[in-house]
Amino acid sequence: MKITVKTSGLLGQYLPAGSAGNQAEVEVAEDITPQGVIEKLGMPPEGSYLVIRNGETVPKAERATLRLQTGDTLAIVPPLKGG
Repeated sequence: MKITVKTSGLLGQYLPAGSAGNQAEVEVAEDITPQGVIEKLGMPPEGSYLVIRNGETVPKAERATLRLQTGDTLAIVPPLKGG
């Protein structure tokens, strides 16, 4: 199945080659979870990401169990730093 993955900042480097604008359509397994997408793309698993599915935040406790659906949009955003 295909989903759209959006990132920001340096996480764009983990998207497949040829991706434009920190966004890519990605082919994934039928039973994949947000955590599975993070692992599939090779993002550091210990990252403190904000994960958003179809405009709604995915709590950290649900990232390994929530099953994605065909056509979902998954945004994975790095933590903001400032001072």
